[in-house]
Amino acid sequence: MSSLLVIIDKAPYGHENALSGIYIAIASLDRGMDSDVLLMGDGVYAAQKNQSADKTIGYPSVSELIYSIFPNGTLFVHLDSLTQRGMKYEDLVEIAELIDGKTLHELSKSKKHIIKI
Repeated sequence: MSSLLVIIDKAPYGHENALSGIYIAIASLDRGMDSDVLLMGDGVYAAQKNQSADKTIGYPSVSELIYSIFPNGTLFVHLDSLTQRGMKYEDLVEIAELIDGKTLHELSKSKKHIIKI
């Protein structure tokens, strides 16, 4: 089976990268591909719970859209990126799975396709 890792490293609003990356993962899951999303850098903000972008800037809530990849796909959040931004695990949506640098390396080796958005 083909496998895909979508890496998002841009903040969810101000760029369309996060939305595009999540839509790619959802479309891949719909086609039967093993697809996961990795948030790192400013991309970790996409997993912040209780976002309300629809009301403030007219964008769909990225944190709500993320739930579309679960339970068939996994949402990984890079721990170092999270702590560098002063965030905690409690700030994230419930489906977020924290990974360290070693796990990130192993994850990237296990995927057949990697897309960095």
